[in-house]
Amino acid sequence: MGDGSALARCFLSAWRAARPEAPAEGIEGDLDSLEAALASLLAEARAAWAPVKIEPDVFIPYLAARIGADVPWMRALSPRACTDLYLACACAHGDKAALTTFDKILLRDVTAALSRIDLGSTTLEDLRDRIRHRILIGEGGAPPRIAEFTGRGDLRGWLRVVAVREALGLLRKQKREERAHLELAHLDPASGDPELARIEQLYREEFQTAFREALAALSPRERNLLRQHYQQGLGIDQLSALYDIHRATAARWLARARENLASGTRQRMRERLQVERGELDDILRLIQSRLEITLRSQG
Repeated sequence: MGDGSALARCFLSAWRAARPEAPAEGIEGDLDSLEAALASLLAEARAAWAPVKIEPDVFIPYLAARIGADVPWMRALSPRACTDLYLACACAHGDKAALTTFDKILLRDVTAALSRIDLGSTTLEDLRDRIRHRILIGEGGAPPRIAEFTGRGDLRGWLRVVAVREALGLLRKQKREERAHLELAHLDPASGDPELARIEQLYREEFQTAFREALAALSPRERNLLRQHYQQGLGIDQLSALYDIHRATAARWLARARENLASGTRQRMRERLQVERGELDDILRLIQSRLEITLRSQG
């Protein structure tokens, strides 16, 4: 942005584009005053979130699109609103420093808000990670919820409200007995393999119990990885971005979660079944493929 009113012109252009029906007199005025105000607010926001760096041509249109049309822009452009919107903009654009700041500072507020909810058997960590994903990543092609923040209130307060609403919505969709397993523990009919069908018919209840217990024994991160991969369809690249790790690490984490689930199920099946050694070997040999069918059926 080269000329002396670049910030102001960028702001006004984005404001008009976001509200083509709004009267122009609400935003017209002294470009120099608007330029000075935007420059000052941008400097304050950068100082407040020192590690976070968003270019003006990204932040200014983002800011303009969220400033209300019902009040004069000089009143709408408050330091608090712009400072919070600066961090929200950086998070919405996937800035690593902003996401780290969110996790270190703001996620504490989300955790505190969620801790006051009756979570049933769902762990706080599981639910918090799901809320974080919805706020910062989005689901089902929807944009992240953080992009909905308009700066009209405190960012921390807005996050607490959104987190509680999202949590209650998620918990309403889950039956109490399914919560600890994040809806992964349902078994669908066998895939057509006659041997799998025979085993399912004979040992369905034992397999269900062993599967659920093994799933519950996984770490929250392992359960989340399985849910995100099999239910939400996240690939290795998406998982690596979500957890801010190398894709090879994401692949290794996912493989370890699957193996821990398989080995835990096998061990529990051994403990439960009183069958001849040959039949037990056949059952255990088919556990891995049955697990994959079970997990894929949740997608």
